[in-house]
Amino acid sequence: MKKKIVIIVSILVFVVLLVVNFSTVIIIGDKISVRYIYGDKNITTELSAEDATVVTKILNGKHMSIFDLPSCGFDENVAVITNGKTFCIACDECATVYFKERNGYISLDNDENEQLRNILSAYGFEWPCN
Repeated sequence: MKKKIVIIVSILVFVVLLVVNFSTVIIIGDKISVRYIYGDKNITTELSAEDATVVTKILNGKHMSIFDLPSCGFDENVAVITNGKTFCIACDECATVYFKERNGYISLDNDENEQLRNILSAYGFEWPCN
């Protein structure tokens, strides 16, 4: 009986750790690149340190969902990239970011969405994507 309880508790702890690990975004490092390969544009560049700090603050600590409601249009060639993590920006301007490697969606509030898009626009991104 004691062995079964230990197994059940171990499984529950594993599931809780898995859910917590999946649901929170953590960006480590200050080097962030952006990619906008869409239409006739082919932009890949590193963000300035100031812009990288702002983007990190926007995405760090956000919780993810496995659902995208309403459905937004994503393209991995319209993205913020850091440490092998790809955050696809919705081409249709909705306030959701797709975390490609974790197959999860991050909701931004309107101010964060506007701030992120303003930063990316300075690097040549266009909204909606053209």
